[in-house]
Amino acid sequence: MNWNNDSQLVALRNQLVNHRLYQLLDSPKSICIFMQHHVWCVWDFQSLLKALQIKLTCMEIPWLPSPDPLTRRLINEIVLGEESDEDGIGGYLSHFELYLKAMQEMHADTKAINEFIILLRKGIPFEESLIKSQAPPCIIPFVTQTVKLAQAGSLHSIAAAFTLGREDLLPDLFLKILDKVADQFNISYSILNYYLKRHIELDGDEHGPMAIAMLDKACGGSKQKEEEALQSARSSLQARLDLWNAICNQIEG
Repeated sequence: MNWNNDSQLVALRNQLVNHRLYQLLDSPKSICIFMQHHVWCVWDFQSLLKALQIKLTCMEIPWLPSPDPLTRRLINEIVLGEESDEDGIGGYLSHFELYLKAMQEMHADTKAINEFIILLRKGIPFEESLIKSQAPPCIIPFVTQTVKLAQAGSLHSIAAAFTLGREDLLPDLFLKILDKVADQFNISYSILNYYLKRHIELDGDEHGPMAIAMLDKACGGSKQKEEEALQSARSSLQARLDLWNAICNQIEG
């Protein structure tokens, strides 16, 4: 199936690519506000990825080979990069941890997201941890939708949100914004630059087609599953669009 032929999906992507948020990212302060919200998207992406790893590879004992070696390879490659990528200084970090380091370099506030992780480690339920950590109110619907999908969604719905529903043009665009702001304010965003460039490298020509193949196999030619997959992708993009609008309000407020 040609997923890019869906008019609603195309319209939502166009709205995201051309969103006015990017024009507002014109100072260190506005970039910090953006990152304080976007870090939650970096975190919840891991839940989609781990849900796919659970469904497409063997995560049980005794171990058995999962039926599709190609998608098994794809997911394990992405997990390797997302959970333990090179950190640029000889070590390894998850992309989430790398993003936190980028926020610290820029003096962006990490208190809420750090408290959220501490609460989760203590076994506090997800929804309660969101509230107690004082997560930005506008981020709560976004991450709640993602985590619930990862916990209870069908394989084809999770695969669609993962493959089609995550706005994937941010790194290239954000790099241009950072270069402009760095020159204007004579500052450096070295860690964030590295993070974005790693995403561009890892999300290149190989992973994209493999992810589409994974989604196609998950749907298995079923028109019902294809429509459910499209709806999942549309919902994910709409949630991102709602979040982008809310971040604009925070920057302008």
